[in-house]
Amino acid sequence: MIKILRTKFHLILVLAALAVFSALPQVEATTYDWNIHQNYIEYKHTGQTFNHKSCGQVNNASQGHFRLPNTTSSQLIASYPVDHRSVQLDFGSCSTYGITHILARHAPEHFIGNPTTVQSFFNPGHSISFYESLISQIISQNRTQIANNGFTSNGTVVYGTINGTSQQIRLVIKGGKVITMYPNGWGLGERMY
Repeated sequence: MIKILRTKFHLILVLAALAVFSALPQVEATTYDWNIHQNYIEYKHTGQTFNHKSCGQVNNASQGHFRLPNTTSSQLIASYPVDHRSVQLDFGSCSTYGITHILARHAPEHFIGNPTTVQSFFNPGHSISFYESLISQIISQNRTQIANNGFTSNGTVVYGTINGTSQQIRLVIKGGKVITMYPNGWGLGERMY
């Protein structure tokens, strides 16, 4: 009898989980702004295409923009005061964190390919200065949460918007460093290969 009750209980749990999962919004093809092809991405609204870059090209673009004679992933690009500490934006790396990661994964002009399951992109046409300014703005708007959690090993996620729009941006800060920043729920790409 106990075994039957456990089985019924497990069945109820599974059915409840399925009900919750099916109630979650699913991304549908009409919500995709980008087509991700094997060697390029296409912005559906204008038909613009952007060939995938190499990580070296992204590093060179960042190095040139910030006028850096030499670079390492730990090279400090900017520092944003929060409470009595500072959040650091490092040069970083294409695959893990920092300005090069943001560009390589979410800026269409610098995308290096190899999309994740859910890949989002900013709209095209933004300079590296735009991304740096957006980071500064979001940090400024979320100082308390960052002071409380942004310097921990678990980190924090804070949100902001692009000025004049309702487009939400997600900024991840961990251990006092900017890890990544990307569109939250918009600018999604659909893999075409």
